[in-house]
Amino acid sequence: MVKSIMVLITGFSIVLMAYGIRYTFSMLLPEMMMELNLSNAQAGLIYTSFLTFYTITSVFVGFLVDVKGVKRIILMFLPFFGIGTSLMSMTFSYWSGALFFSIAGMGASVCWTPIVVWIQKVYQDKRGSFLGILQVGCNVGFGVLGIVIPLLLPYIGWRGCWALLGGILLCWTMPLVRLAYEPQVQEALSRSFLEQVKGFKAFLKDRRLWLGGLSYMLASFAIMIPMTFVKAYTFFELGMDPVAATALFSVIGFTGIVGALIIPIMSDKRGRGFSILLCNSIMILGLIGSAIMRPLFIEAILWNTMAGISYGAVWPLYAALIKDLYDWSIIGSVTGLWTLMCGIGLLSSPFVGGLIIDAFNSYRPAYIVGGIMALVSTVLALLITSLREKK
Repeated sequence: MVKSIMVLITGFSIVLMAYGIRYTFSMLLPEMMMELNLSNAQAGLIYTSFLTFYTITSVFVGFLVDVKGVKRIILMFLPFFGIGTSLMSMTFSYWSGALFFSIAGMGASVCWTPIVVWIQKVYQDKRGSFLGILQVGCNVGFGVLGIVIPLLLPYIGWRGCWALLGGILLCWTMPLVRLAYEPQVQEALSRSFLEQVKGFKAFLKDRRLWLGGLSYMLASFAIMIPMTFVKAYTFFELGMDPVAATALFSVIGFTGIVGALIIPIMSDKRGRGFSILLCNSIMILGLIGSAIMRPLFIEAILWNTMAGISYGAVWPLYAALIKDLYDWSIIGSVTGLWTLMCGIGLLSSPFVGGLIIDAFNSYRPAYIVGGIMALVSTVLALLITSLREKK
């Protein structure tokens, strides 16, 4: 019991720091731009470098987890996250920032794929429930730092914030990983990384692999529409007060905690197919409702509450679905591949959404497109459950 709780605390701590640091970039960006004289494009390049290295490295990390085990890979990559984060305090140009943040992104690749595999190994009978608890750590991370960072800035500046976060990450999470245990869920296989990759090729013909990844990608694309444009939409197009428009981020964040706890827990009893249908249906309602809403704050709260609930539930549901479909020997590999496809959705959504908004001179069509993507994602997820076969 104590060992299991220790793993949960370790995973929760890592994702809390990981997602807190990821969103800290936006919190520190204005000060960085003023001191370094960065353009918006250069600032975007720095953040894109993080996401790009995070997404690509996640694929390799997934294969390595299946070959070497969770703890070894986390201990191998996590120091890069802390070092890269601390190096951000030494940024002197956009290219140095991109270099340092790409190092952090490479290290951050072990802050989701290996963690969800680890949690599922420990809590095999309640995988959805404890992945939901893990997801709460993501929400708490950027929620807590959203309060702390503005308080620290006047005293230590943006450079001090980066250095402090990198140090806390290393000093807090590395000892926890070393102390936590990793259960052996099947007989150890003596395979090299290349042998694992070659063996995985046989699964590339499995339709469930690509249908699931595509469903995950489209769901990620859809939920990033409100995460990216909610303030701009309600402020510029609906004419809401800027404070009220900003408060909608908190609505999404706090209701995301509710979604992360309720729907994944339900999935352990009602099944992943039903739960993904419920989650994505709520997402569709939130997106379409936002597209047709009037300039009333109470309506904005309603539709963004739905977006928040689905935002909190979607990630643990798809993580748990992977183990429903595949054996432990490739769960890391599949999680890494789906993380790559998820990353494509996350990276393309702001750009494609922006193009749609510019083309129609309105934010409403982007929300409608997001709703359509969520609908297609739901259909694909239901199709996967119909293709499940007993091995």
